[in-house]
Amino acid sequence: MRDRGGVAEVFRTARGFGSSPLYSHLLGVVADDPGLIELAAQTRAGQQPTFALFGAVHLLLLDGSNDPLAEYYPSVVGDRARPVDARTGPTFARFCTAYADQIAAILATRLVQTNQVQRALVTRLGLALLRRVTSAPVCLVEVGCSAGLNLRADRYAFTVGGTTVGEPTSPVRIAVDVPDAHLLPALEPVPRIADAVGVDLDPPDLTDADDRAWLRALVWPENAHQATLLRAAMTAVADDPPRVLRGNIIDIGADVAASLPPGVPRLVVHTATRIHVPVAQRPAFDTVIAAFAADGPMLHLALEDDHRTAPSGRPGIGLTATDSTGSRTIAVADGHLAWLEPLPELGARDVTP
Repeated sequence: MRDRGGVAEVFRTARGFGSSPLYSHLLGVVADDPGLIELAAQTRAGQQPTFALFGAVHLLLLDGSNDPLAEYYPSVVGDRARPVDARTGPTFARFCTAYADQIAAILATRLVQTNQVQRALVTRLGLALLRRVTSAPVCLVEVGCSAGLNLRADRYAFTVGGTTVGEPTSPVRIAVDVPDAHLLPALEPVPRIADAVGVDLDPPDLTDADDRAWLRALVWPENAHQATLLRAAMTAVADDPPRVLRGNIIDIGADVAASLPPGVPRLVVHTATRIHVPVAQRPAFDTVIAAFAADGPMLHLALEDDHRTAPSGRPGIGLTATDSTGSRTIAVADGHLAWLEPLPELGARDVTP
């Protein structure tokens, strides 16, 4: 079981829940309740207890648990959902007590494996940056890919800055608020993907109803648009899933890199993945990622740099690009990619794979 004091601190200091008034309120409720902290401490090592506990409760509610707590979840009762009030916290705590065994079982067996499909824009942006410097096919690697939905970024439609690019008939249609979109590279055409591979500790199976339900539960209750995108992407990708390998990138990264065609440019992406890597293992994680450049030119994009402020003043997460010349922050984005603000550094120079 994890250190309870550390778990309480995670709930007390958590950021980035602005799109969920319910979860924003419940963070403080959990932080101040020893019983809830005891339950959240059963989250598996390396996993964020905030996402895990809230996802487990959401899963039970979506599965039909007939409880007054459901009245606060738009994902369950729609527009009839009650706003946060004085009863929200006690109702949540009572639910967790009543369903403690079921919640503990979920925390013991599930990983936080969000597939925020909006984040596919990061992959599309990486492909566009490579296209500026090479017309060659590229290899795409995503670390912490969950079910691999974002590995199909070349098959989705994107509306950015009032312009739609990508596959016009795709059922997966991603719209992102991007001020100063002129700073972005041209998002089409993109290079042909010679190979796409994802790595995940425990990849969900899109043909398994329980796995699909868990991915749905990890979408926050108020975020109906993200849930719609997720359903569309799961349906589309299930028909032609990318290659997804089970394992820890620290252990299998060298084998994954060796499986790629030598000399072919590679785009390595991870979004909100490193945060789930235990702190002691992060240097090894970084070393393995860097080693993908040994057998071919690499562009590495990471949406992981927390506590950044966008030019507009919005708090967000930094998108970092690393190539043979070094690393720089090229944009600040909402964690779920509802918006992305490019920085001048994005257009300051081409990548150098």
